[in-house]
Amino acid sequence: MRRFEAAVLDQGEQSPTGASLKRMFAYWESGQRAVSVPVYRRAFVAIYGQSAEGLGFETPSTDLMQQPSPAGLETLRRDLDRVLSNGAPSEFVVDDWEQLAERYGRATRDRPAALLLADLSDDLGQLQATLTESRSTVGRRRLTRVVAQMSGLMLLTLVKLDNRMAFRRWARTARVASAEAGDSLTHSWMLAQEAYGHFYSNDLYEAIAVAQRAQEVSSVPGGVGAPLAAALEARAHAVVGDRQATAAALGRAEELVSHLSGDALLASAFGYNEAQLAFHAGSAYTRLGDLPAAFAAQERALVLCAPGDYTDRAMTRLDRAACFVVDGDVTASAQEIAGTLLGLDDEQRRGIIDGRAREVIGEMSATQRQLPVVRELHDLVRPTREDDLL
Repeated sequence: MRRFEAAVLDQGEQSPTGASLKRMFAYWESGQRAVSVPVYRRAFVAIYGQSAEGLGFETPSTDLMQQPSPAGLETLRRDLDRVLSNGAPSEFVVDDWEQLAERYGRATRDRPAALLLADLSDDLGQLQATLTESRSTVGRRRLTRVVAQMSGLMLLTLVKLDNRMAFRRWARTARVASAEAGDSLTHSWMLAQEAYGHFYSNDLYEAIAVAQRAQEVSSVPGGVGAPLAAALEARAHAVVGDRQATAAALGRAEELVSHLSGDALLASAFGYNEAQLAFHAGSAYTRLGDLPAAFAAQERALVLCAPGDYTDRAMTRLDRAACFVVDGDVTASAQEIAGTLLGLDDEQRRGIIDGRAREVIGEMSATQRQLPVVRELHDLVRPTREDDLL
């Protein structure tokens, strides 16, 4: 211990003495504590004439004990937020959350769902803390509306990933949040998102029921939820082969879209426009086997759809591939599928896009699936993944 004291003093530092030094050595020798202070490590290096690594010490650059933990940094950040807001979210904080939800709505059009899922999860955790701290009735109502919107976006993201179990759980949360928000337009929009989840889960009659409910609760004209739900209702009716109900629902969707204006027409999860309506109409006509109407709607959708809106573009092209199968042109169908999938990365394709491609190939006859041009698709179309269906 005397050599240790001298080595510390040689570095111009004050060494512990007496009982304190004995306790430190007892901890080090028993392994209860590591030698973590850099000056003490340098003292042992000087005493034994070995490197820090040779004595079992980590180099300073990788000394994790010198680095704040992610949890510690997050606690510090949240504590600062509370100090800045004096324990309750300010008007600025509430505005910031509302603007964040709008940015997420736009991001759903061109950002891979898996990446969006991670960011949404993190921000929803922070939003929960902000809502808990809110003491203003008006502020809580506005924040609850943001919770409903972001829960609906989570719902939409899980639908795109075809994560059915998580979709059903988040549907319950989103319903509660949108009802608590007391905003019929938000509630209608959220129910429309839920209806899409039931549609892609192949629960068609539930999709129709929820879509109809979304249209009923929209008490204020000009909301996005009603036309979105009407278009989805049309697609579900088409799958079960009800031509009359399909035509009626598409008619309602077209009428409702004609009354939208401003932000309601933006390319966003919170918007709905003619490009999206053309995609949904094309999907409905494809399911009905009405090829002339389907090809016309698909062409219009591809003209109107923004280049970055990869989901609607891909699903429109895969609908066109399905029409080629019905028309007997399997080569054209296979080429459309290949062109669609090759234009996307793995994260973009994951979920309903891969699922639709598999579905179109499944609609081909066994003989058609043995054709070389179709067999080449096997390396492109991934098999069903368990985590897509959980």
